Amino acid sequence: MNLELPAKSSKTNVRKLVAVALLFSNTLAWFYVLNASLLDLIVRNPRFDLLYTYLGTILFYGFAVSSGIIGSIICERVERRKFLWSWLTFGLLMTFSLVFFEGLEFSLLSVSLLGIAFGLGFPTCQAFLTESTSVEKRGRIAGVVIFTTFTIVITILLAIQILQLGIVEIALICLTLKATSFLALFLDPCERERGATKTWSGVVFSRGFVSYAVPWLIFQLANGITLFGRLSPEVAAVHDMGTVLEFFATIFAALLSGFLADRFGRKQPILIGLIMLGVAYAFFGIVASPESYLLYITVEGAAWGLIAVSYMLTVLGDLSSGSGSKERFYALGGLLIPLLTLTVFSVVQEWSGFSLPANSLSQLLSIVVLLSVIPVFRAPETLPEAKLRARKLMDHIKKVGKLVEKTSEGQ
Repeated sequence: MNLELPAKSSKTNVRKLVAVALLFSNTLAWFYVLNASLLDLIVRNPRFDLLYTYLGTILFYGFAVSSGIIGSIICERVERRKFLWSWLTFGLLMTFSLVFFEGLEFSLLSVSLLGIAFGLGFPTCQAFLTESTSVEKRGRIAGVVIFTTFTIVITILLAIQILQLGIVEIALICLTLKATSFLALFLDPCERERGATKTWSGVVFSRGFVSYAVPWLIFQLANGITLFGRLSPEVAAVHDMGTVLEFFATIFAALLSGFLADRFGRKQPILIGLIMLGVAYAFFGIVASPESYLLYITVEGAAWGLIAVSYMLTVLGDLSSGSGSKERFYALGGLLIPLLTLTVFSVVQEWSGFSLPANSLSQLLSIVVLLSVIPVFRAPETLPEAKLRARKLMDHIKKVGKLVEKTSEGQ
């Protein structure tokens, strides 16, 4: 796959792609494994009061978001490669420390530092991906990277479940993910693309940011509302299987999303994802059996894959292209919005214990999704019109070529 970079050979382009995957995919997979398994073992200890569980959750996500904002400012002032070296080394040490220490005080300190170990450099990983891809192939590369990420996550989570791994074993797996990220720095210099810097208000009010951020926020709010849905014991029993199906749906939808985003524009996969999400919430209202729940969670995973690839990587990459403040776009759209909403809804739900039957939430969720479609229709297309016209022309030329070839064969 040629990334069409200003490189001297296709070999250089492949090295760039591998470096992007190692840095981005390993970092995001590290976060998901940490969030899905290790975080529970660290702060959800039966010996700790529930208050500390909530506090640990807030500290982890809070430090991830705040450090992402700080990191997006720091990386504008220092060499990117040195910044990544320091950030990865810090994350490696924090992950390694989990093997040796335990206790309430260390747990709270640990989750705070692990939040920093993720958030501080993650916007830089996203910016590196943007700068390593041409605009007409950005969606496909983003889809491949997300596919790689969740393939790693599924493999690790299945191994944890089957082998019944504990905190030390999971920490060592996370340590391996973090350590292999260093390979990206040997494969590529990770040089920063220079451009005019933007203020935070300049990012927020830049053309198209609000138009796409609003449906992305509504999408996150809808996901948060589902946490208040009460499931029957029979349905809850297949939750782990549902998580695996959700991840599988996400990885294949990610590939589809990248193809659609490059071929038909960025808005198409987002709109399809929102429609699928509406269908998923219709199933959410009738999750009376394990089968209907598994169908719901699978469709939801596919919708997430479509929307996340098109927005979190592709659209934000297009909007920030040419700017020297790409990390600020990603800190706001890729970290602040999803992690803040996740923190608020998860803590409120667990603290209050409030829940409603799933069918009671279905109509509310459908309305929320309907509202999110409106700003997408009004949002500007971030894939340049010239690229869309050029692709249509190439498709037309190919069709004409095939027609001429068939005519020649007939004669």
